[in-house]
Amino acid sequence: MLNSRSIEILPTIDCCGCAVCADTCPQRCISMKQMQDGFVYPVIDGNLCNNCGLCAKKCPVLNPVTNLSQETVHAVYAKSLNQRNCGSSGGVFGLLAEVVLNEGGKVWGAAFNEKLKLIHTHASHKSDLMPLLKSKYIQSDLTDVYRQVLCDLKSGIYTLFCGTPCQCNALKNYVGANADKLLLVDFVCHGVPSQDLFDKTIDWYERKYKVKVTSFTFRYKGKGVKHPQSYMCMHEGDLKPHVGLHYQFPYYFGFQKYITLRSSCYSCKWASVSRPGDLTLGDFWGIEKYSKSFHTSEGVSLVITNTQKGRDFFDGIINTGQLIGEELPIECAVSNNGCLSAPSKLKIEREQFFNDLQTIPFDQVVIKYLTPRKKWIFDLYYAIPTFVRKIVRRIMDKRMKYE
Repeated sequence: MLNSRSIEILPTIDCCGCAVCADTCPQRCISMKQMQDGFVYPVIDGNLCNNCGLCAKKCPVLNPVTNLSQETVHAVYAKSLNQRNCGSSGGVFGLLAEVVLNEGGKVWGAAFNEKLKLIHTHASHKSDLMPLLKSKYIQSDLTDVYRQVLCDLKSGIYTLFCGTPCQCNALKNYVGANADKLLLVDFVCHGVPSQDLFDKTIDWYERKYKVKVTSFTFRYKGKGVKHPQSYMCMHEGDLKPHVGLHYQFPYYFGFQKYITLRSSCYSCKWASVSRPGDLTLGDFWGIEKYSKSFHTSEGVSLVITNTQKGRDFFDGIINTGQLIGEELPIECAVSNNGCLSAPSKLKIEREQFFNDLQTIPFDQVVIKYLTPRKKWIFDLYYAIPTFVRKIVRRIMDKRMKYE
């Protein structure tokens, strides 16, 4: 965090960009500003600040709060195929949200606005829920969200908030003792790239293909799509969406390489089985190793119930019979999801990537960092049947294990 005289309060390398300090400040002297790396950071107007220290007290980086780690996790998916297809993995979030909405509550999550900016917004009815579903690999804007959530909680409104672990920790710090009607849902997060990088990529895409992008979907599950890292892009005037794989869209490919993440993500305090939320959601990668009842093509969700509130809520959904699943030792989830044990590993080329992003044309950045050097290998790999890819991956995993 920086003030107008550039006095460092929290090193920018540690700031997670949650913006809780801006909502907390009674003087309204903190604003979120985009810096050279494309990410937003809090800046203090030193002429207004009275050094009350409330911003530091609510900061999740300075005040991390997690629940005790659990011994078991759930591998589940929604019975309804439509429910699964609306979500990124097993369709669990949609079911959680519907319970809260049916009780007259609000559900908060990340959604694109009409300008393809990712913001945290809420749904009060089922008809408003769709934009909040599916993963979006961008850091969302939470301007004034903490204030609105606290106001709702004080008014007795049942509230579900879904966000990154740092955002959930920030909200937990912000609402304090007013959390009785709050259900916090974090997800297994590998880190967040910036809105600025996404904007640059969309601009590059529109120039390259001479189109106007009207919507973008990560983890697309349309008809005939077999791979979980697919995307869908709608163009203005076109009735048929453009569908591709992650390596064919520079932003998505950069995310998968882990070179475009916010600097604090590489030292994330919440990359463990001790989580800040009442519930943790994610993909149950590798479930086929532990249970013959599942197939990854169906989309299988990982659910960790971190608190009694979370357990009671999730058990209520299990009892409705809308989910198919089983309970497994937590080690089954950790072994195939690295960010339940450690943050994403800092890649050596990340520093040069951000230097080049500021100094050379974006077209050159795409060629140098965000496009596979041997694209034909990716094309060949994803052209072969799924079961063959699984065999190839097993062979590669064994080789890496013994090298």
